[in-house]
This record gives sequence, C-alpha cells and structure tokens, in this order.
Amino acid sequence: MDQHPNQDSDRTWAAVAHLAPLLGYFFVIGQILLPLAILLFGPKSAFVQAHAKESLNGQLSYTLYGLVLFLLALTVVGLMLAVPLALGLLALALWNMVMGALAAGRGEFYRYALILRLVP
Repeated sequence: MDQHPNQDSDRTWAAVAHLAPLLGYFFVIGQILLPLAILLFGPKSAFVQAHAKESLNGQLSYTLYGLVLFLLALTVVGLMLAVPLALGLLALALWNMVMGALAAGRGEFYRYALILRLVP
C-alpha cells in the first residue's frame, strides 16, 4: 500500500490530523474525537489514514498517561512526581504533534515516540 500523498490536500489533511487535537483539548475528549473524525470521515488515501491513526494513537496514549498521572497526584508523594512528569508529557505531546505535522507537510510519515499502538 502506497502511503505517499498523491496531492497537496492529502498533505494538508495529514498535518491537520496532528494539529487538530490542540483545539480538541478545549473540549471533553476532543483531542481524541478530532483525529478519529479525520480517520473515519476524512480523505481515504493511505497517507491521510496513516497520519490520522498515528495521531489518534498518540492522543489515546497521552490521555491514558494523563489519567495515570492524575491518580498518582492524589497522593502527597505522587503529587511531587506527577507535576514534573505531567510537564514532560506535555512537552512530548507537543513535540510529536508538531513533528508529525511537519513531516506530513513534507509528504513523509512520522511515528510518535513513547506511545501505545492501540489503533492498528
């Protein structure tokens, strides 16, 4: 299956799949729903689908990691660990989203670091 973009719109949709979660963070589980919507209803090219899946896997992973950090923060000792880990998680998420969008714009694929591959 060829995963290279056939047209500029494929690269644009793929980049949007990585950056749309930034808007989604303002809504309950929007960071997951926006890449999922692109996966289900966006262009069906293999390139866009691959980027949407990668973004969705990243957002699912970050949400799960965030929930674990929240539960960890409920303890006094955990709070001291959760804050720096949460900052690190935020930096990782932003890095992966920006690098994924830049790679999509170049017509390349990008694999997020340190995520679970929940959507095959």
